[in-house]
This record gives sequence, C-alpha cells and structure tokens, in this order.
Amino acid sequence: MLKKTILATLIGATLLASGAAFADRPYYRHGHRDVVVKHVYHPAPRPVVVHRYYQPRPAPVVVQRHVVVQQPAPVYYGDAGLAILAGAVIGGAIAYQIANH
Repeated sequence: MLKKTILATLIGATLLASGAAFADRPYYRHGHRDVVVKHVYHPAPRPVVVHRYYQPRPAPVVVQRHVVVQQPAPVYYGDAGLAILAGAVIGGAIAYQIANH
C-alpha cells in the first residue's frame, strides 16, 4: 500500500511540474502580441500562349508478367518461440508483483 501511495504521489508531482511546459507563453495571455503585415506587390498576370502540336498516340504495349506464388516465411526461427514464452512468463510475474505488492 505504501508503494502505491508513493508512486501516486510521484506521478502527481511529475504531472504538476510538467504542466508549465504545456502552458501558453506569457505574452499570449496579456494581450500584447506583435502583428506583422507584409504587403507584397504582385504584377499583373501576363497572357499565356499555348502551342498545341499533333502527336500520334503510341501503340499499346502488352507486357506479360509471370506470377510466382511462394509460401509465407515463418516468423520465428529455431528457439525464438521459447524465448517469447519465457519473456511472457517473466513479464507476467513482474506485473503480478507490481499489482499485488
């Protein structure tokens, strides 16, 4: 019970201390911001001349692709399954200790 109380207190203190990092900067709260308006001169658009030339369409190209179907590779090789099982058991034991002690 004491561990949970200490942990909750530490989490609360950390959250309270980090709250200032997410707050607005001070000059936004007091209403004095510098607003910069920049006027940019854009000249009048010039007419666009488009020349269209006749281009014959190329003949359609037929590509034959060979499809190769392979069996999916196994995800775990060798003793990796045993390592995953051991990791799950150890993780479960740690979670049980944290939750009940």
